[in-house]
Amino acid sequence: MRFDLVRERVTALPRDLPAAPAILTPIRLDSPEELMAPGGDRRGRPAAVLVLLFPDDEGQARVLLTARTAHISTHAGEVSFPGGSADEGDADPIATATREAVEEVGLDPAACGLRVTGGLEVFALTVSGYRIVPVVALAERRPVCHPAPDEVARIIEAPVDAFLPDAPVELEGRVIRERLIRYGVYPVEGERVWGATARMLGQLGAALAALPAAAVPAAAEPAAAETSGVSAVIRMATPADDDAIGAFLAAMAPELAHALPPASELLLADLGGQIVGLASWAPWDRDRTDADPCGFDGLSLHTDDRPAELTLLAVAPHLRGRGIGRGLTLATAGAARAADCTRLLAWTLSDGAIHRSSIATRAFFRSNGFTDLSVDRRVQARGEDRLLLTLPLG
Repeated sequence: MRFDLVRERVTALPRDLPAAPAILTPIRLDSPEELMAPGGDRRGRPAAVLVLLFPDDEGQARVLLTARTAHISTHAGEVSFPGGSADEGDADPIATATREAVEEVGLDPAACGLRVTGGLEVFALTVSGYRIVPVVALAERRPVCHPAPDEVARIIEAPVDAFLPDAPVELEGRVIRERLIRYGVYPVEGERVWGATARMLGQLGAALAALPAAAVPAAAEPAAAETSGVSAVIRMATPADDDAIGAFLAAMAPELAHALPPASELLLADLGGQIVGLASWAPWDRDRTDADPCGFDGLSLHTDDRPAELTLLAVAPHLRGRGIGRGLTLATAGAARAADCTRLLAWTLSDGAIHRSSIATRAFFRSNGFTDLSVDRRVQARGEDRLLLTLPLG
């Protein structure tokens, strides 16, 4: 698979990812116990791995893997992503994954143009007790790596094609800690990839195969977002849309169905007469209520600054990652610019939040031109700090 296509698709990874092929799940033949499962106990030892995708010399997409040395204490001799357990000084899973990659393979994030785009499903390992966050990143250039001899026996640049849904998977069995285990294996570059690493790669391959290339509208005016060859028209909402908007929000976010956030204008994505996305904006300096706090400790804006706020952005789950959210964001930015606003602000959970949806949301905004502005530790959301991002409208 060409790296250009992988880059486009990984940049738009949806929140709801397809499952990895079931054959990859290690199972006990002497018990129904599953040895690893998505989600899992938040109290597991926190860990993160770096799922780094990059182009080879022919422009094909590859993923960075390591063969671990035979003498280390955990997962000796196995193929894995660069990564490991979180240190006390790590701010978030991205910091953990990046630090471990620097230590294990000498990765230089700046030299290869590394950019985090999202994450895969979090995995809890019942055998080792880790809770692993897979951090997905792109490198614009092939990274120059060298193995840390005490941890890594070999660096593997595996082709992404080896993990697509039609790639070969073989069954193996062995006894581990007096358990009789059977599992699926990817044969790659003379190695056998199984366990959590195989499951993550399988989910990545399934996601890449399922997602069409995202289409970006050429301008911030009402436009069409391409969705599997069908155009979702982005337009201003009218009173005639009220019932359809209410039904969309009742299905997507019941708490908003009868209490839309403040909006100067409401835009929608219309796919064949059906609403599949909504966005709205309002002035940042609007009159606030207790339910609509300004927040953001320590944030001060220049008196000449006239920011707008993206107060709502919602896309139907089955159509996420196909350019609709990007089209709505661009149209909202265009509407705010036409109202003489200088920037568009948006907030989500800060980088300390490890939920896969939070990582994906931050990656979405950052890949669409937003940059970090401020972290609010005073007014939290779901017990997490909030991150404010900004997009210039000059």
